[in-house]
Amino acid sequence: MTTYRRVKGSNLTADEVDDNFEGHEDRIAAIEDAPLVAVPPSNMAVAGTQWTIYYPDGLTFGPFTLPQGNFRPAIVGTLDAGTDGVYTVSGAVDFNRYWRYDSGSDLTIELPVTATADMEVSFRQVGAGPLIFPDSTDVTVNGYEGFLNQTAGPGSVVTCKFVEEGVWDLIGRLAEDVTA
Repeated sequence: MTTYRRVKGSNLTADEVDDNFEGHEDRIAAIEDAPLVAVPPSNMAVAGTQWTIYYPDGLTFGPFTLPQGNFRPAIVGTLDAGTDGVYTVSGAVDFNRYWRYDSGSDLTIELPVTATADMEVSFRQVGAGPLIFPDSTDVTVNGYEGFLNQTAGPGSVVTCKFVEEGVWDLIGRLAEDVTA
């Protein structure tokens, strides 16, 4: 039995300290003399994204959710500059979409104030016209320091990632700001 100073309310005697050490040594020796033996699982099962581990004694662990790749972009489409040169992103239409833009005219991409937490939409500049991602009164667009919030030329791909209400991050090849 272990004697604790805080329980006793005073310093331990030499015999009490020795008894504490002897008790620990006895317990360690017992573990060394009869170490625990690992019991391997008898079976594992996966159903959809759920993984369960079964043991011979009937014990189970799980189910655990397996990680899975988010296969995006799910839909590839072609953007049209339209008559006003503006495309407004919509969560329902653009969720995990990959847009290609093949025109010589600029196209302004307006990002919404709200979206689902996992929303991303990607854009590729195919033609000479850049894709521009401006801030607005209600939306902050975070690009890279020293770069413009627009594609850098044909072949540039930019992904817009919704961060929180009114905030989007740009990931990809942006045009260098040479005006500074």
